Amino acid sequence: MEKRGQQTMGMPFGMIFAIILIVVFVVIAGIAVSGFLDIGKTAGVGMFYDELQNAVDGAMRGQSSDTEFEIDLPGDIKIVCFANLSGVITNYGAEYDAIRNYDVYDANVFLVPPEYAKGMQWKKIEHLNVSHITRMQNPYCVDVDVGLRIRKGFYDRLVWVE
Repeated sequence: MEKRGQQTMGMPFGMIFAIILIVVFVVIAGIAVSGFLDIGKTAGVGMFYDELQNAVDGAMRGQSSDTEFEIDLPGDIKIVCFANLSGVITNYGAEYDAIRNYDVYDANVFLVPPEYAKGMQWKKIEHLNVSHITRMQNPYCVDVDVGLRIRKGFYDRLVWVE
């Protein structure tokens, strides 16, 4: 008689334990997938900066250039701004409010909204003529859906974007 009680009680305990293990594995798998998606977004931001730097370097190597540059960023980032935050600010708005705290960094490209840039809210792109880019608006911001034109004239030393 003692064995019947153990078998009856042992079966539900084993099933409960199996269900608990399944739930734990599903939660851990969800956390892992979320982590991999965050890594993908971070990689996307880093690749954007690398592609922009390569496009600017390519324009620098030529005598003159006028090329289209497609902006490929994670979906949460809406605007790319070029700014000289140590200069005179002429375009006060939501974009400037989002990037104004980065004036202590040596940077000229900023992503808005910065909280979705995964720790890479700003970057210094070499060979950009920021004073030419921001001559009318500082910061000069572009919607990511529109894209950029990377330009360099025959007599220009640096590249600018429009």
